[in-house]
Amino acid sequence: MIDKLFGKSLERLEQALDVRNTRHGVIMSNITNQDTPGYKAKEIDFKKALADADSGAGGLKVAQTNAKHMSTHNGASSISPEVRLSATNGAKRLDGNTVNTEKEMTRLAENTFMYQATAEFIARKFAGLKNVISEGR
Repeated sequence: MIDKLFGKSLERLEQALDVRNTRHGVIMSNITNQDTPGYKAKEIDFKKALADADSGAGGLKVAQTNAKHMSTHNGASSISPEVRLSATNGAKRLDGNTVNTEKEMTRLAENTFMYQATAEFIARKFAGLKNVISEGR
């Protein structure tokens, strides 16, 4: 039913929120381990993660064993973005840690802003639908 109202856009926005949430966790892990000797900073390529989700790659497939079961879709719950080592550009500390705290804080702020913007966009889509249902009252 929702697909008929919003097409694939709502599913895509849901996937974007899921990737942003996972990316937030990776960035926070980097910041948390900024003083851990030998820790290698990690990151998620947002565009690649969404492309993988769109193509169906990188997700878990759920078997529908009974026709009465709820249908599965390639929504946000099936996204498992690839976490890879962050490019260090030769900046490595003596203890082997590759976390650049300033860079990670910038990534965190950007990711938080984009998450909030996406969530606000979804909220406005539903607010518009609510307005239509209540006939603008």
